[in-house]
Amino acid sequence: MMTELVLVEGVSDILLISYYLQKVYGWKSKNSNNLGITALEECEHIESLYKGENQLVVCGVGGNGKYKSFVEKHRINDMIIEQDISSLMIVTDRDENTDAKINRTINGILDNIIFKVGEWNNNKIIDSFQQPKYINTYLLIIPENENGALERVIINSLSKMPEHAQLISEVVDFVDTLKDEPDLDLKKINKANKATVGTFFSIRNPQNAMRAFGIHISSIDWSKSEVLKKIFLPFDDLGKNKSISMRIIK
Repeated sequence: MMTELVLVEGVSDILLISYYLQKVYGWKSKNSNNLGITALEECEHIESLYKGENQLVVCGVGGNGKYKSFVEKHRINDMIIEQDISSLMIVTDRDENTDAKINRTINGILDNIIFKVGEWNNNKIIDSFQQPKYINTYLLIIPENENGALERVIINSLSKMPEHAQLISEVVDFVDTLKDEPDLDLKKINKANKATVGTFFSIRNPQNAMRAFGIHISSIDWSKSEVLKKIFLPFDDLGKNKSISMRIIK
């Protein structure tokens, strides 16, 4: 039996990742988790998943830049020492930052453990009984090799899926025509990408245009996406024993 923890940014991230973990990797939803983590603010979102005897706790920290406050409020550093957590993965948006800058930021938030980009790192720590134990860490940055956030990944995925490629292409072109409008805030890539994804879902499924984002996410069979399959490949390691020679994602 193992308990693993995954921290992601916002609601859209956790909805897509939770969908993918269940649809592709066979995790099931559960009402509670072994770590006792619950949402302390409206912007936070906790998904408790299980596979056999293994549990996976996926936490939406409340948005960009909220990792530090989430770790402090939920006492994650103490939890790593006190509880039996076999691995901790952090999934974060690239935005316009470099791998090195993101890596430094994340490693400045957690005590006693070190994250590496695209690689499992085995950390030896001392528990609350002064005994040694090990925890694996992984830093997953999305998108892989371009600026942006999860919305950029969604756009890339849709553009490679034949049933959605034409519509997403037309929506991208439409949003591009609006970027110079003075009353619209679309010049930054992340905001333009959010507008593109929102417009796509509204056109594709107009009867649910005003519904929650989770309704839109679940309307697409993301298991068909080769883009997500590559980016989310590290999720295949969850629920399994990890070795020093664990894969490095390039």
